[in-house]
Amino acid sequence: MISSTQPPLLRRLIWIIPTLAALVSLVWLSSHLAALRIFQVDECQNLYMARILARGLASEFFTNASLFLLGPLSWITSGATSSVQCFETARLLFLGVFWLNLALIAVIASGKLYSPRTLFALVAAATLAPLWDYGFEIRHDNLVLTGVLLTWWTVRTRPMGAASYCLAGAVAVATLFVAVKAVVYVVPLSFAVLAFPPPAFKLPRWRLALSWAAGAALATAAIRIGYGNGGGWEIYLSVFHGVARYSTGGGGGGPGFAPWLALSRLLTQTPLLLALVTAAGAATVGHALHRGFRAPGWNGLFPEFLLFAGCLAALAINPTPYPYNLVHVVPYAFILSFRYVDSLGAEIWGRAQLRPVLIGVLVFAHLTPFAVATQRHLSRLNWRQERLMSLAEDLTDPANDRVYDGIGMVPTRLSIHSNWYLHGLNIQSFLDGSVCRVSEMLSARPPSVFIPSYRTDWLAESDHDFVTNHYVPLADDFWVLGKVLGQGGGTFEITHGGRYRISTLKGSDLNNTYELGVKGAVTPEDPGTLSGVLDGQPICNLPVELTVGTHRLECSTNCQPAVVWVGPHLDRIHRIGPGDHRALFVNWY
Repeated sequence: MISSTQPPLLRRLIWIIPTLAALVSLVWLSSHLAALRIFQVDECQNLYMARILARGLASEFFTNASLFLLGPLSWITSGATSSVQCFETARLLFLGVFWLNLALIAVIASGKLYSPRTLFALVAAATLAPLWDYGFEIRHDNLVLTGVLLTWWTVRTRPMGAASYCLAGAVAVATLFVAVKAVVYVVPLSFAVLAFPPPAFKLPRWRLALSWAAGAALATAAIRIGYGNGGGWEIYLSVFHGVARYSTGGGGGGPGFAPWLALSRLLTQTPLLLALVTAAGAATVGHALHRGFRAPGWNGLFPEFLLFAGCLAALAINPTPYPYNLVHVVPYAFILSFRYVDSLGAEIWGRAQLRPVLIGVLVFAHLTPFAVATQRHLSRLNWRQERLMSLAEDLTDPANDRVYDGIGMVPTRLSIHSNWYLHGLNIQSFLDGSVCRVSEMLSARPPSVFIPSYRTDWLAESDHDFVTNHYVPLADDFWVLGKVLGQGGGTFEITHGGRYRISTLKGSDLNNTYELGVKGAVTPEDPGTLSGVLDGQPICNLPVELTVGTHRLECSTNCQPAVVWVGPHLDRIHRIGPGDHRALFVNWY
């Protein structure tokens, strides 16, 4: 027990040192997960779109010309030869955004740039499980959060006169260019600070509005120049409809759903936050009722309550409130709750006999749910994804070969069609023939590598039939061009010219052609030596260059051959081990 007779500095260090240790541990854990946690489909799509912009291919492939893709992500992907490097660098960038947002949340909640209370608020905010689910992912939502927090900080927490409004105007415009859906957050917030300036601002309202407009104009000019220098402004105008559609959930319409699926996560991930934000909301509404709903202004908790309520309403009206939208609700719930608890601190924390109770509640209603919710990420790692990215690159030439997965997990390789990505809101257009079917895309521009996932499961039966007729599986989640022939060989068709390995089926390294031993070990590789004739020439048991068209292979009637794509450099792919295409990407886990 901490004695009140101890020197104030010692009492403060007793709390600060463990808090700093916890913060260091959280920084390490977030760095670890940012590097190793499974990539989500939205992250792949964002990086692939950035690569399209960087290479000037917006006329050939659908892309999103939003600011965060045209800026840092395009720079990251522009000269990259490795997809793994693209993802790791982009995750590192968004890890910085993650901690910037946490720092802004802590500073806003505590009201001070630095203090022991701010440090405690930072650790408390850094243990909000929903932010660990999506906070360091490569998605525009995290940058939209940064924009709203910066605006609130500069107007509410640290007012600096006209400079605050100039910054708020610039941030508003930049955030709108980051994502079209930011309008539901930025426009109401901008209206509020312009119509009702906080009392800390002594300048006339018109001068504040002029400062806001000046900041907005400067940001617009800078963005316009940035787009123009890279030729991106024309791209932005030409695909604006696609930007708006993508930013609000992707493409060809579809049924919406209620927000309860997302909000229900908070029951198990942040129970203490739910209890506190409910209490804070009740106290704020009760205070307003007591005042007879007279305008409360910027005093007390009412501004934070409106900020939280507004973002909660935005989630409620969102036709597709996916769980990642919690990053637009949880931070403001925390700010409101922290300020509410802070207002009661002297009454509660000042009672020594209540401190053990409060610590117990904090541990088991906040830290324990955080640990339980976050530890599950350690079992969802990206090793398999990164291995398949690298293998796809080893098997393809960037100029001549293509990769298709409907997601964009290999941004260093081109896809097969302008409508390259599959989404829950555009899949119907592929099924009803509104756009070109995937089987037609595969036939017109055959990719050397096909990577299935839960999204390709949505495709029509005819699309799946085309894949099984023209591709062979090295694993359930990785297919290449090829054909397994019958006993004695036969005729087969090559749709994309290049190097192929011809071997026995047993030595082909294809899925289910070898047995797994103890603890996943595999039996020794079969050399796959095959005796026979290919197009009238003896088989040499080395990769051969096959042209587009029909070929014929003849061998012993007791032997079953396989033709497998090996790409421009490899002589044999070798066994890549089992995989499950349904687990390659896992959303909402």
